[in-house]
Amino acid sequence: MARPADWAPLTETDPVPGDPDGIRREVTHMKRIAEKLRTQAAAMQAIAECDGLKGEYADKLGDNARGLGRRLDLAEDRYRKVKGHLNGWADDMEDAQKRAGHALDDAKDAQRTIDQHKPDSASKGSDKDTGKDKPDEDPAVKRAREDLEAARTKLQSAVTFYGERADHYAGKIRSSIDDDMEDSWWNDFKAWVGDADWLGTLAEVLSNITTLLTFAAIFFPALGVLAAILTGIVFGIHLLMALTGNGSWFDVVTDIAAFKMAKNGVKAAKAVKALQKEGRGISKDLAEQQAKRVARMNRAAGGRGGSGRLGRLRRTADNQQGRAAGVKTRDEAMPAATRKETYKALGDKRMAEQVKDVERMSGRYPDSLRLSEIASEAARQKGVSQAYWGTSTVLDLGGRAGDAWSPTYVNAKGDMTAPTAGFGSQW
Repeated sequence: MARPADWAPLTETDPVPGDPDGIRREVTHMKRIAEKLRTQAAAMQAIAECDGLKGEYADKLGDNARGLGRRLDLAEDRYRKVKGHLNGWADDMEDAQKRAGHALDDAKDAQRTIDQHKPDSASKGSDKDTGKDKPDEDPAVKRAREDLEAARTKLQSAVTFYGERADHYAGKIRSSIDDDMEDSWWNDFKAWVGDADWLGTLAEVLSNITTLLTFAAIFFPALGVLAAILTGIVFGIHLLMALTGNGSWFDVVTDIAAFKMAKNGVKAAKAVKALQKEGRGISKDLAEQQAKRVARMNRAAGGRGGSGRLGRLRRTADNQQGRAAGVKTRDEAMPAATRKETYKALGDKRMAEQVKDVERMSGRYPDSLRLSEIASEAARQKGVSQAYWGTSTVLDLGGRAGDAWSPTYVNAKGDMTAPTAGFGSQW
């Protein structure tokens, strides 16, 4: 039965949460497991006492069967005791919830009476003029306020009962599992992860931040590094939860895909930057060579020779002029990206400028095959970067939409929840 969502005017949230019917279903499941364990324990004991087998292997088989039978007996005893405590807790929880529900009904009735007797502005002025009793002194309102206070007292009694019974059954369950059957450190660790609700909360918060950063990285790839780091942290938490049976392996697979997308998006953005830097270096060398060649041609056209001391000085000047031209090209200001070019780069102005710079260099030196290749590759990497970030964002938003609106999606994730085998377990 669904719990009330609105607990006004008593409290903001459900003070006695829980699902008694769900607990009873789990008790029924545990009962079946206990019966199977009892049957298997008897079968193991029968194997251990079998006289038809002879030899060393038979003795070893008997010892192992006898030991396994004892452990099955212990496990069956645990299930039998714990299911009894859970059944009692379900009954007491249901009792507390009924009492809280009655208190809520009484409170809502009282509040309706109070609201119905609230005066309007005209009646307030009339009361002052005639000297009639204030609305709060109306007998019906007074009784309603008393009923509301009584409802609060009833609710507090139900909450106190709920807490006391929860502590009682928690102690009973702890006592029931305190037996000769020792859990491995892995079982203890899985229980710790299961109790660490903050891990799931942290993963959700970081995932929300990563979603925003991933979307922003479509336009500003520099944020991609931070998005990739946070994606890796979320992946680690989801992996830990999945390994211990407290989370879905579907989340792990999704994280791997998102992390790969983020990594490739960052890689593509870095590739554009590296290509632009390489292009600047090539342009510097070409500008230097071109300046030297022009200087030599000018000297030759002017009849200035190249021999002797004067010739060496002129060649030195040519070289200096060439180097100056190369440095000027290398340190040239980045071309400003137009609004249209920035829009085509999905808002990433820096990347648009880098690609435009490479294209400018390729156009300036059309004979350079390498610059032409760099320009083509930079344009391609720009598209790759945006595509990866876009795909990563779609995956993330699609997963959130599935969690919120698709029971089939949620059930599929649940089907992929299973812990790894224990380490050091008696089993």
